[in-house]
Amino acid sequence: MPQEKRQKISKGKEKASDIKRTRASLTGAQKQEVCLKKLQKPTPKNKELAKEYDVSQGMISDILKKSEKWLALKLDSYEASLKKQVKPSFPQVDEALGFWVEKAINNNITISGELLAQKACDFATLLDVQDFKGSDGWVAGFKKRHNLESYVKHGEAASAPSEEDLNEMRKDLQNILKEYSPDDIFNIDETGLYWKMEPNRTLSTGPVVGKKQSKERVTIALCCNASGTEKVKPVFIRKSQNPRALKNIPKSSLPVQYYWNKTAYMQVSIWNDWLKLFDSRLRLQNRHIILLYDGASTHKLIDDVEFSNIRLHKLPPNTTSRLQPCDAGIIHSFKAQYRKLFLRNRIKAFDNSQETGQPIPEITIKKAIKYVAKAWELVQPVTITNGWRKTGILPPSTDDDIDFDFDEFEEVDQLQDLIGQLASKIYRSPMSAEEYLEYEKDETNHQMMTDKEIIEMIKELEEPNVEGPEIPIISNYEALAALNQIITYIEQKSDKMEFSNDHIRTIKKLRKVIEREEFHSKQQVTLDSYFSINI
Repeated sequence: MPQEKRQKISKGKEKASDIKRTRASLTGAQKQEVCLKKLQKPTPKNKELAKEYDVSQGMISDILKKSEKWLALKLDSYEASLKKQVKPSFPQVDEALGFWVEKAINNNITISGELLAQKACDFATLLDVQDFKGSDGWVAGFKKRHNLESYVKHGEAASAPSEEDLNEMRKDLQNILKEYSPDDIFNIDETGLYWKMEPNRTLSTGPVVGKKQSKERVTIALCCNASGTEKVKPVFIRKSQNPRALKNIPKSSLPVQYYWNKTAYMQVSIWNDWLKLFDSRLRLQNRHIILLYDGASTHKLIDDVEFSNIRLHKLPPNTTSRLQPCDAGIIHSFKAQYRKLFLRNRIKAFDNSQETGQPIPEITIKKAIKYVAKAWELVQPVTITNGWRKTGILPPSTDDDIDFDFDEFEEVDQLQDLIGQLASKIYRSPMSAEEYLEYEKDETNHQMMTDKEIIEMIKELEEPNVEGPEIPIISNYEALAALNQIITYIEQKSDKMEFSNDHIRTIKKLRKVIEREEFHSKQQVTLDSYFSINI
């Protein structure tokens, strides 16, 4: 064979070899590197990155489409070393067991491979999953996916990193956050809220004798930026889809992002839906932000989810109380504001009861939603910036521009005053303000859910859960008739009861508004009828 022909064949083989190498896979850690390099200035071209990592441009493009997933990857996790992301078999069992493990860790329960296998089988039975065996291989894979390979027993306090480790983590976070303005650095965190629990251990005699203490719980998720200039609409998670007080009220009109499931806890689907909505809003604003979050088992990304304007960054494990800004006084302030609004409502309700002889009405979920939104609004920017400063995760140049002059004890003192007012009227044994604020933390963090509760949480809700009878939609005609009755009543009782002209003027103004609405609605009906006839 001529030398020239052999050389051509050799070159052809070499070219084929090159093509083969471009199909190589990258580990999770390498994919994160690619995404980080794409954020650098000047931005490298996909062709340059493909050449550097010896892969195809198509692979680089696919990696960048899921950049939020790879940027959120922890380098010390099992996934970081994998070249191919393996989806778990029996994903519902995996999710249920992951949530149980998180609760078990918080309760310092010793977890063994045998216990994991047994709990997995229990969940598979409850989920009616067929052919699940809980084999050693499946358990080993679960431990790797959830970074439990070397787990023996630990809790947040027991395994908290040393101060030296924390300082290194702070430096790492500062290095990441230095690329962003404080306006574009966000943190989200969740907290339980017993929304109508009163600050008493034993209720006194009077109109509330024999009343049981309420522990109706909701989950609230709060998200804000480091400059304190932006607070995202609170996430409100409750057990019921359609509480009676919210019947016929569009959820989109509420001042919170309303979700529901049978346990009122955060779940993976809610987390992903909220991220999508947040990302869409940022995209409309043409903003790119970084979002810090903790490693709760519910904070996982559903396969193929993509975020164009959010960079997700998971905080190191067991550092929530030290590195998470919302847990450094921001949530505490929110709860103080909510409790103050709630107690003022209870004081007013008690006083009205004393005047009218009517029983004290319970607060409704509609009012609680209003108070959650108002409480979040009342959290001061200086409280938020101080929470970020306490963590020490912001670059020093960012910290220097923040004003921290505020009284963090003022809110607690105000709450204590309100408790004192109620104590003299209702309670025999009131809680202190600090006990009242920390109650959910003590109760919720170490409360184990039953297996059935966990299953109910991760399952899709098949039927709407409606509390109480349906409230009918009131027409304009019915509203006007009711207002006319009230005006007639006032006129008839004016010599026996104290009514001011302001009362009547307010009702007549409201009547005029409804009359105008009724007039316009009739006009629209007439126009619609005209066009339907003449088309």
